Amino acid sequence: MAEPSPEATSSENPADEAEQLVSLAAELSHLGDAVNAAALLLEALTQKALPSPLSTDQVYAAVSAVLVLVRTRLDQVGRVVTGVEDPATILTLTNTTGEPQPGDDPDLRLRPWTSARRTAYRAQQKVAADRNEERERPSPGRKE
Repeated sequence: MAEPSPEATSSENPADEAEQLVSLAAELSHLGDAVNAAALLLEALTQKALPSPLSTDQVYAAVSAVLVLVRTRLDQVGRVVTGVEDPATILTLTNTTGEPQPGDDPDLRLRPWTSARRTAYRAQQKVAADRNEERERPSPGRKE
């Protein structure tokens, strides 16, 4: 599990933690912008609109890097949405929001875990790891 940054977890007061939520709409919009940037680079390449041969050579690596980053971030967002990872791990300046207000656009807001929730999750993971280790350990009467 990725650990949240110290900035994202510095508050131990649940009321303070509730002030910064992750906007899923903003996160997905930001990722969409990255994909659009990759598409624009490829379009410039196909239209021979790049300023130099060096730029042309760099486009493939740049587009590949952007798409790998987007895929990695989508995987992380997926872990957050399914409850496997703390939303604080994806909290950034571009996706931070507050509590919903009347008239706000619909959005899924993800609340960073409290310190108690993080502790409970770690304990749950330790129990699961111990159970798996016990299962994999050869028993005295079992032949391998």
